[in-house]
Order: sequence, then C-alpha cells, then structure tokens
Amino acid sequence: MPSNKQTRRAVLAAGGATALASLSGCVARAFSALDVEREYRRDAPVGDVAGAWPTYQRDFANTGHTTDPGPSADASVERIASGDAALGTSVALADGRGVLGYSDGEGEDGVYRALDLDSETAPAESDDAWTIDYAYGKSTPTLAGDAMFVSTAEFVAAYDARTGERCWRTSEGGYGTPANAPVLAAGTLVDGGGSTVFGRDPATGEERWSYDAGRASPGLVARDGVVYTPIGADGLALGVAALDAATGEERWRREDIPQTGVPFAVGDAHLYYNAHRGNVFALALEDGSTQWRASIPLPENGSPQTAVAGDTLHVQSSRGSLAAFDAADGATNWSLSLDADTFSRPPVVADDTRFVATDDRISAISAASGEELWSKALDARPTGGLSVRGSELYFAGTGRNPGVFRVAD
Repeated sequence: MPSNKQTRRAVLAAGGATALASLSGCVARAFSALDVEREYRRDAPVGDVAGAWPTYQRDFANTGHTTDPGPSADASVERIASGDAALGTSVALADGRGVLGYSDGEGEDGVYRALDLDSETAPAESDDAWTIDYAYGKSTPTLAGDAMFVSTAEFVAAYDARTGERCWRTSEGGYGTPANAPVLAAGTLVDGGGSTVFGRDPATGEERWSYDAGRASPGLVARDGVVYTPIGADGLALGVAALDAATGEERWRREDIPQTGVPFAVGDAHLYYNAHRGNVFALALEDGSTQWRASIPLPENGSPQTAVAGDTLHVQSSRGSLAAFDAADGATNWSLSLDADTFSRPPVVADDTRFVATDDRISAISAASGEELWSKALDARPTGGLSVRGSELYFAGTGRNPGVFRVAD
C-alpha cells in the first residue's frame, strides 16, 4: 500500500485554479514547522451519523439528496445569526443543532459556530450556542452523535458538539475547504490532507493507516465501506483511487482521465467524476472503468457539480447551466439555463424539488422536468452550500448584513 507519512510540515502554496481552493479562504493549506503531535484530551463522543444534513452534501456519497421537502413558494428568508461570512461552509444539521464554519476571507477573523435551531430564543442566544475561533480555511463539519469532526488549514480535530470542547487534534493532515468534510466509513475517520489520506480511530484520533494521494486537491467520498479519493500531483487531481476504508488497501486506481477540481459523487452503480472544463464521467464502482460520459455548457474555468437522486444525476455549472441525466446511461432528461452565477456550489435535491442558489436568488426547480417552480430574492449572497431540514433551507451568506440564513415556511 502506498504510504507518505510526514513528520515535518512546509508551507504548501495553493496550486491550480480549482473550485475547491476558491472556497477555502486566504490559505487553503498550512503546515506546522514543528514535529507532528497528536493532542489528546479525551475520547470524542462518537455516535451515529444521523439527522437532516450531518455533513457536506448530506451524506458521505455527496448525493446532495434528501426526502425532506424543503421550503415552498410561501417561505420567507430570515437571518438567524450575524457574522462576517464572506467564506462559509455548508451548515451541518442534526438533532436540532446547526454547525458551520465561516470567515472574513482575509485570514483575520473566523469561527466554527453552533446554533440551537429549536430554541425558543434566537439560535445565536440559546444555551447550546457556542463558537470556536479559527480564522483560516475550514471544512464543513461532520456530525456523528455528539461528536463533530473538522478538517482545517492546519489540523484535523474532534470536538464535543454540545459544548465546543476539543477532544483531540492532530496536525498530520487537514485541508481547509468546505467540501473536504471528514468521512466516517467502516468505523474509521478518513480525511484527505492534499498529499496523504489518513484513516484514524474516530474516538481518539490515533492513526490506523495512510495512503499517498500524490498531492491532489482533496475531496473524499465513501459508500459501502469504500473511500474514493482524488489522486494527482502539484495540487491537481488527475484521477481517482478506491480504498478499503478499514485498512487503506487500494482496490483500484485510475489515472488516465482529465483534471478535476471539484468533489465526486457516488450513486448505486457509478462514481461521478467531474472533469475541469469537460465531461462528467460515470465510472464503475468495481473497477473505475468509464461507463458513459455527459456534458453541459461550462465557462472557461468551470467544472460541473453534481448531486444524485435515485436514478437521476443532477449537474450544474457555475454560470447557471443545469441538466438532469439518466444515471444508468447518461441520457439527457432535461436541461435549463438560469443565466446567473451559481458560484461553485453543488446542486441540492429535496424530495422532488431541486434548489439552486445564485448570487441574489434561491430558485426551486422541478427535479423531474426542469420547470422553474418559483424563485425568491435574497439580501445576502450565499457563500456556502445549501442544507435542508424538513421545510427549511440554511446557508451562510455575505453582503450588507452577513451571517447565517434560514428559508422556511
């Protein structure tokens, strides 16, 4: 098994104009000049990964799909917490709790923040609200029971999600982009640190295995005990490897496909690999072979982003080109252009509605037909991904009144 264990850190300059790096803040990756040490205080209170939206794109397969309905055309938009969210993660949602990270984009100010969404008081004022100061690039949190796992520009850490108290932290690994949420699979916490993928004991942070990913841009996905990691060089992802989540053993490796800079998604039969300025490749889960490919109109430096809802692959570009493809063979079900900037956010599908955030609007699209159902003006530009809980939708936004927003009936 390839391995690349490191005991010293050097500064890694951000390489490649990828969509992931653009979301990470002024520094996507920082390394300590000190010897690597795991700081252990106590076991993390690890439980089931459950709740409405407990990690980036809801699950470790990055499907971006939930059976919850999301808001209707009668919904209103309210700011539920203030803060300079020029760069934001998705809001992780579980057990009435919302947790996200955001920063000012200048490396001067930033936090991880918890909000008690079911409190009778304002979420930011409830007893269960807390903040962890951290200015630089952050991943979307992963919630597992009462534990919260994060990957940042400087470390990977586990916290008690009830209090914000740190349980353990290791500077070996870590990469601060919103899509790089730590993954739990086969009882192992897996994190992509840009050059090395690490498998750890989620309770203690102790390393179990490592895998050399060739300094590719990170962004793991997992399904059925298998982790899929980008592989490449110099900050560019130029392929994918499938790893056994329990042992780190390589099952297969594919290196002859174009560069990518956005996360994968996994369906029932395919891994969806989104090539930079190119096609979406549907790769067989058992060996990585190409089963079909499809494309949508892309800007010069754009990459397609994906969500998977049953037998449909939903794709969009950063310029508002949307499409839905048959997951089995790549046939086009429908296509639509919103003629708007959707930034570098993936699509989100709630039951039979696809939600799309542009710079100044939330739009609801029929997932089956592509018909635009309704849209709603926003006073803040969403900077993180969308998260759904019941008939509510959450995001971090920036503008005259930045903060955390809820769209709810």
